[in-house]
Amino acid sequence: MPFKKQLTGLKKLAEIVDTSAKDASRARKVSRSPKMQQEISEDRRNGLSKNFKTVRQAIADRDKVAKQKAKKAKSR
Repeated sequence: MPFKKQLTGLKKLAEIVDTSAKDASRARKVSRSPKMQQEISEDRRNGLSKNFKTVRQAIADRDKVAKQKAKKAKSR
């Protein structure tokens, strides 16, 4: 393999590594921005409140079923 082709391949590899490092640096800067942190926390809060509502509904449904079973058992 000629020396020139080896250098070309090495240069391409170096460019790939350099661009990926730059992308990672940009991503870290964006993720640390106050606006991004606020959006993430709001998204988490929305998700948690939806999940909590679902859990409350499930508990209420279980209570209904338990009460209905209790009524059926008393009536027999």
